[in-house]
Amino acid sequence: MKKKNCISALWRYTKGFRLLLVVSFVMLFVELVISFISPLIISVTIDSVLGGKPLNTPWYFSWFVYAVGGVDFIRSNLWIMALGTVVLMIIAGIVRLIRSYCNSTAGEGSVKKLRDRLYSHIQRLPFVWHAQSQTGDIIQRSTNDVDTVRRFISMVSLEFIRTVLMIVVGIFIMFTLNVPLTLVTCIMILPVTLTSVLFFRRIRRQGNEQEEVEGKLFTVIQENLTGTRVVRAFGRQQFEMDKFMEKNEENRSKLITLNNSFTSLWTSLDALCGIEAALISIFGIYLCYKGSLTIGQFTAFSSYVFLFFWPLRAFGRILNMFSRSLVATSRIEEIFAAKEEECLDAGLTPDLSGDIVFTEVDFAYDSVPVLNKLNMTIPGGKTVAILGGTGSGKSTVSLLLQRLYDPKSGKITIGGTDISQIKKTYLRQRISIVMQEPFLYSKSILQNIGIKHAQPDLDEVRAAAMDAAIHDDIMSFEDGYDTVVGERGVTLSGGQKQRVAIARALIGESDMLIFDDSLSAVDTRTDASIREALARRRSGVTTLIISHRTVTLMEADKIFVMKDGSVVEEGTHEELMRINGIYKRTCEIQNADAFMGGEAV
Repeated sequence: MKKKNCISALWRYTKGFRLLLVVSFVMLFVELVISFISPLIISVTIDSVLGGKPLNTPWYFSWFVYAVGGVDFIRSNLWIMALGTVVLMIIAGIVRLIRSYCNSTAGEGSVKKLRDRLYSHIQRLPFVWHAQSQTGDIIQRSTNDVDTVRRFISMVSLEFIRTVLMIVVGIFIMFTLNVPLTLVTCIMILPVTLTSVLFFRRIRRQGNEQEEVEGKLFTVIQENLTGTRVVRAFGRQQFEMDKFMEKNEENRSKLITLNNSFTSLWTSLDALCGIEAALISIFGIYLCYKGSLTIGQFTAFSSYVFLFFWPLRAFGRILNMFSRSLVATSRIEEIFAAKEEECLDAGLTPDLSGDIVFTEVDFAYDSVPVLNKLNMTIPGGKTVAILGGTGSGKSTVSLLLQRLYDPKSGKITIGGTDISQIKKTYLRQRISIVMQEPFLYSKSILQNIGIKHAQPDLDEVRAAAMDAAIHDDIMSFEDGYDTVVGERGVTLSGGQKQRVAIARALIGESDMLIFDDSLSAVDTRTDASIREALARRRSGVTTLIISHRTVTLMEADKIFVMKDGSVVEEGTHEELMRINGIYKRTCEIQNADAFMGGEAV
């Protein structure tokens, strides 16, 4: 993303808080003016009040001396200068307090809005975007990069304005004190600026590379923690450690390179500022010796030079932070640039209890074909089963029904209405699905099952749990339905997680129930119990059961057998058993395995 666009984006983030930022900048200006007035008080005190020399201060400060009674009056009342210094410090403290409050409020408020907007946008991105993105990288952009933007709004922008004001105001005041000495000071601005800009280009590129590597490191950590059961089940701890250490080493290498650039930048700036300090000291002493510069003026000028050095040296640091802010903004804007899912809240809301018809449907994941001229009719209100090998396209059918993907060609209708015209949120709310690997939140079982409602009804949840054959397991836990499951349900067995997910799908009203191989982790007796309970409560609800286990499918009203993205067999269990096809052979194999298993027991 271009730098100009990133700066424009940073400006957009501050919408609604710009007045506070303006007030903060005004307070900063007042604070800087006070910091530049203080050395003038010391200069007048040394040269005129104590030294007896004629008043020789810039016009913008002389009026103050005359306003309090002139040099003679001040000489007789030295407390005036002390009081003036104290008052200025008090005013500076109040101004600093106001600036800090405005800046903090604007920064945190802007970033709060940015987080809300970013999270909302991510929720509305299509499923395919999430499928192609790395979770760890998204988390890093939503946390670290957003925090970098926060630091820019609340700190970096202010430091940049402070630097500019210090240079502009400082040069103006120094010119009023001594022109030759100021010119020597200005000579060093060009090399310092040039050095900062050159390093800025390098640091921005290296910072971007390091952010990308850190995002991959976050992904490794996230995958390991969420897949901890698999890691331990297959003894892959050492493999995961090696993978983590590889990414961590790559991140360390990038950070060292970046830090070395910082070190070179600070060293170069310190050397340049040190040379300038030496030149100013030598030239200033020479001017004092010649009598063209007073001791008080030289003292004040030296104070200004140190005030001037700080923004010059900090300019490189500010450019670095600005560079990282641009990188972070670019990464955040990449998410905003992703197109939100269309027709999410627009479209028809028809009755979904009718027949589901797939007509010549083609679909592919990128360039990998999955469905090939699929023709299939699922009778409304009936139970339909799909059997097929890995890669046959049976799970893709459920994804298309939820419009998580759209067909490449062909048409899908529900009750005669083209699915592409149906509002997506409505469609997904009316479809309950249980996946083979269900996701559970780190909440109580009651909240997980009744997640469709803000306040789950215990009786409704208990009825659904009974139908899903999980009620007895829940009651065996010490806290019953208030038992908090671990992250992603890790404290439950695979079968328990699936049954909790089934109970969750049975809550509320649905026009369609989809079980995507979700009974694979339960035994055949529990499977039969769940199917019997489903038969009692699914009246008028279209039920789609996707499974590789024929005993789960045989009682369906209609069974489809898929191969290579097309339906190759269809009918009832009895009809398919009369055909010497895939279904019959699968049944015979599974029955034989079950018989052999029974003998072994």
